[in-house]
Amino acid sequence: MTPVRVSVPVVFDYLLSHLGFFAVLPVLPPLLGRLLPDAGPWFIGAALFAFNFAVRGASLFCATVLHQVPVRRAMISGLLMAAFGFALLPVAPGRLGIVGCLLLAGTGISTNGLMARVYVAMSLESAARRNTVFSAIQVAVNVSAALGPILANVMLGRDMYTPLLLVAAGMYVLAAVAVALLVPSGMRPRDGDVRPPLRLGLLRAVVADPHVRRVSLITAVGGFLYAQFFSAIALHVVHVTDSVGLRAGFFTANAVFVVLLQVPVSAYVARRMSTGTSSVRFLTVGVMIFGAAFAVMAVGGAAVIGVFAVVAVFSLAETFFTPTVNTAFSEIPGGRPVVELFNLRQVAATAGESIGAFCGGALFATAMQHDMQPVYWGAVAVFGVLAAVPYLRHPAQRTI
Repeated sequence: MTPVRVSVPVVFDYLLSHLGFFAVLPVLPPLLGRLLPDAGPWFIGAALFAFNFAVRGASLFCATVLHQVPVRRAMISGLLMAAFGFALLPVAPGRLGIVGCLLLAGTGISTNGLMARVYVAMSLESAARRNTVFSAIQVAVNVSAALGPILANVMLGRDMYTPLLLVAAGMYVLAAVAVALLVPSGMRPRDGDVRPPLRLGLLRAVVADPHVRRVSLITAVGGFLYAQFFSAIALHVVHVTDSVGLRAGFFTANAVFVVLLQVPVSAYVARRMSTGTSSVRFLTVGVMIFGAAFAVMAVGGAAVIGVFAVVAVFSLAETFFTPTVNTAFSEIPGGRPVVELFNLRQVAATAGESIGAFCGGALFATAMQHDMQPVYWGAVAVFGVLAAVPYLRHPAQRTI
């Protein structure tokens, strides 16, 4: 198949599903408070942890089942699971019901994302052609990331949280229809197309192998800091301004900044890596810039212009950190299978982002109750810098 033929269904899938995803994610922390008025900070943190864990890591635990299911059916099932999870959220019975709906939605998102990538890998043999399709997917995700927060903040600002969740669910249903119409039937994963289930040996490698440990730790720290954007910062902007447009603007600006900065940053990183600079160095640079963003938040985050400055610095950090994670794991020595390397990546990212979302919900909300937001931002900034310093002082070589 041609890249265009393969890209059409997955671009529609990602454009529609991520429009629903980014209509919920930027407002999920305050939304949880609307759904359950007596929800305390610790419940919000736990709910964010559960959702992020499912979105990032659920496919690790159901790989055996996915290996036996046709690709199109698995993608549709994942999209409909996400739709049901969001649609049922307004009527979920209490804390357990809300967490259950978030787990259902997150598992569906994870399943669809994995099987969409499997579809691309099975349909195109050429790495260059696959990269063309994945680039098109990235554009679709950024378009959704720019538009979704506008819808989210406008509707939440009018207390239309139930219609918002139904609209998000509808986007996933439309994505499922697109997949049903456009993805060929009968395709099944081959051995190696789907990651094997999570094994104890995989976790042991993180601890025992210094190369794996190095990349996993810096990835987990970066994931922790990244997760603050849709947890602590999402809660923060609600208190900074009552303007629905400004609230949406913070998140839309992030998507726009990433699009504008990614090309020159990627060119710079590629040029430096071609001369021998380690990918871990750029992961570390990304973490340091994340830390700088939170230092700016600690100093000037009480003002709207300060938050926009934070978003700009945070977006720069993303352009260094996010694309380099896959490269860093693929360079780990020892002859490990590619599938296992990306399992390790998913373990590290899932751990970092899930814990980060919990802290951004529970600890930051607690800090807000005591007017200690700058203390929280300062602590996060210090954590990021201290975690990164050893990797800057003793950078890994390209042979790691």
